[in-house]
Amino acid sequence: MCRPSKVVFFRDPVSEPDPPRFGEKEPFRGAPGARDNKDASLRSRLRQEVAATNMDSGKWIRESREKRFVKSSDIERISRSIADIKGNADFYVSHSTLADIETGSFPSIHKLFSLAACLKVSLKQLLLVFGIDSNEVRQFAGPESIEVPQPGFRFQIDFDTNFISHETSLLKLNPEELAAAPPAWRNHLDARRYRYAMVGLKDDTMGEMIPPGSLVEIDVIQNAVQVSDWRSMRERPVYLVWHTDGHSCCWCQLEGKELTCLPHPLSRQPVRRFKIPREASVVGRVTKAWLPFEQQQALAKTDKR
Repeated sequence: MCRPSKVVFFRDPVSEPDPPRFGEKEPFRGAPGARDNKDASLRSRLRQEVAATNMDSGKWIRESREKRFVKSSDIERISRSIADIKGNADFYVSHSTLADIETGSFPSIHKLFSLAACLKVSLKQLLLVFGIDSNEVRQFAGPESIEVPQPGFRFQIDFDTNFISHETSLLKLNPEELAAAPPAWRNHLDARRYRYAMVGLKDDTMGEMIPPGSLVEIDVIQNAVQVSDWRSMRERPVYLVWHTDGHSCCWCQLEGKELTCLPHPLSRQPVRRFKIPREASVVGRVTKAWLPFEQQQALAKTDKR
């Protein structure tokens, strides 16, 4: 019996390389000064590709995703992480939203940002698919504006600056704000383990325990819902939950893939249920809370009675 000879395929050295698989980084091939030419060539190629094939934006995104082996679940997972880090649920791209985009709907700029990160293309390149060339802005902007000289001092936001928000949101602490923080708090800070959030002025989910306007510390390592015997409401763990409506501090109950967010009995908020991880995820457990001064005074008067 004769064995079939082994066939070896060789890649054409002048052909365009395959797009990187999901999770791989695409290397830049060429001289350092050729990057601008590559970008211009890419813009021209994208225009020609869309025009020649009469390809709409949704079809381009779907085919690009398939070429890079990016699943819809990958889009959901990565965009959820981006939304969590940014503290803005608008960055989240759910499976149904992705399906709408791939059938022709136009996404928001936040979702375009997440899609660009998932597909490993620049935001400028993705905007070209939707017929927007950011390099043409100057063409329609008219004469250049007068350049205003910058002040010779650095503007720094104080740590105790009033934070006004009706919705609960994660804080993004930059180095300047951390430098102005009290030393005792700054020494305790562990950015890899703890996140901080401000409870919205209209968010009374946890009632008087964590009233609106409170600053909370979240331990992201403790992001698994615990089930144990607690003797009082104050002993029951409170979690910060990201969901499709934003963020909430609440008690949690997990049954299979359904996460139930339980509010304080005196809260005006309803019991809410979400499917995880598509609609909600536990950011971490609330370990500390700093209450507004007015609320502390009210609690002190209640204790004296």
